[in-house]
Amino acid sequence: MSSPQGFTVEIDESEGDSVSILVKGELDMSATPGLTEAIGRAKDRGRITLDLSGVTFLDSSAIGALVACGREVSEGGGRLEIGPRSDIVNRVLEITGLAETSEAFDVLPGDG
Repeated sequence: MSSPQGFTVEIDESEGDSVSILVKGELDMSATPGLTEAIGRAKDRGRITLDLSGVTFLDSSAIGALVACGREVSEGGGRLEIGPRSDIVNRVLEITGLAETSEAFDVLPGDG
């Protein structure tokens, strides 16, 4: 799925009980529904790993969606993981206090 701003989401369901979601572009208010939809489609698979290494911008709506989706996945018995990520994403997670594992999601080790 893609949006006019160059935002894309690719879902890799090749692993049994886990799903990888590759996100690229600007993750802002107009793109957040695409990410939420992708996570929602995968939430029953167990573990969802987000690859945010291609994200060039991240706003508060995206942070809110990550927290809300992570909580929903956890309530369903799964786990959302923030995997590879860009320096921009790292910085926003640090600023917001979400750079470490929380009730909403796990932040995997990575150097951006």
